[in-house]
Amino acid sequence: MRLSYIIRALEEYAPGALQEKWDNSGLQIGLPDGDGECTGVLLCVDVTESVIEEAARLGCNLVVSHHPLIFKGLRRIAGSTVTERAAMAAIRSGIAVYSAHTSLDSTMGGVSYAMASRLGAEVERVLVPSELQFKRISVTCPRELAASVRLVLLDHDAGTEPCSDNSSLSPTAPVADTDSAVSYYDCEEESLPKSPGPEPGVVDIRHTALTRVEAVVPAWKCAGLAASVTEIPGAESAKVDILPLDNRPANLGLGVIASFPQPVNMAELADKIKKEFGCRAIRVSAAYAPDAKVRRIALCGGAGGEFIGKARSAGAQAYISADIRYHDFADNRSGMAIFDIGHFESESCAKDIFYHVLTNKFANFAVYYSEIESNPVKYL
Repeated sequence: MRLSYIIRALEEYAPGALQEKWDNSGLQIGLPDGDGECTGVLLCVDVTESVIEEAARLGCNLVVSHHPLIFKGLRRIAGSTVTERAAMAAIRSGIAVYSAHTSLDSTMGGVSYAMASRLGAEVERVLVPSELQFKRISVTCPRELAASVRLVLLDHDAGTEPCSDNSSLSPTAPVADTDSAVSYYDCEEESLPKSPGPEPGVVDIRHTALTRVEAVVPAWKCAGLAASVTEIPGAESAKVDILPLDNRPANLGLGVIASFPQPVNMAELADKIKKEFGCRAIRVSAAYAPDAKVRRIALCGGAGGEFIGKARSAGAQAYISADIRYHDFADNRSGMAIFDIGHFESESCAKDIFYHVLTNKFANFAVYYSEIESNPVKYL
């Protein structure tokens, strides 16, 4: 299975364009031979030197993580930091690293959705809808260039989204060609004059079959993608249209609002959180009351303290997230209860998402969970 096929499957589910501007999702380290064959995938939350060594032992030459290995720019790779040593180990072993961080947080069916599912709650809507503006880019070109155009639109840095006949922005929407993340549409053949034949005054006519390749992309990437398409040899005169979209991606964004079929008390909710997320301890706000009933909850994987106000405004009776500051607890002593379940614990379900995406797409491909990875935070 080629590396590009695996990246395409992951980005069909969690488009790179959904990542926050400060993030660095995407391919972190490539294979030595570029778009080579992947022998297996190891899934983790954090990439460490030990995880790279585990991948090598399992015969995997690709690690897929939630947290980016390279988050802040590396000024050197000398082995002086944990990140540098992990990067060196990956390069030395010929192992690629791909990360889907806030792109997986913001996609429909992403981390917060998975958190709700573990607790048996049904998602009502996104807590903080994405502000991304999308447009449709449509390229009409000779059919023999369609594959090259598709590769440009599927560039993992471009963050393209599947495009279907109904212009849906849902990452799980069906596409016209199930083997690609952009849709193909056949256009009518166009007659183009050929050079004059051997007999004077006789003009040969050839028919060039044209194909339209379309994708839904972030508005701010359209100009760059259009320029890249016209740089393809033979596609200089390709017709590139950038079209507005009326519908907004209301199902994309950070966090979710969800509800239980029947109310549960806070003590039951705390026990279920501990069981489902493997929490040894939970920090709770002063509003926690063991017998208080909870039906509507808000959830956000990772550090979600900045969204406490939005969760409260949405009518949530409990907010489940991580990395909550002391002053956030102090300022929210009553009303909605806050559950800080730990950063690693809240995002461990990212591995489950990766697993289901890849095994559903590639049934006979080797996909492993890291067994040596552990929470870097210890509880005494």
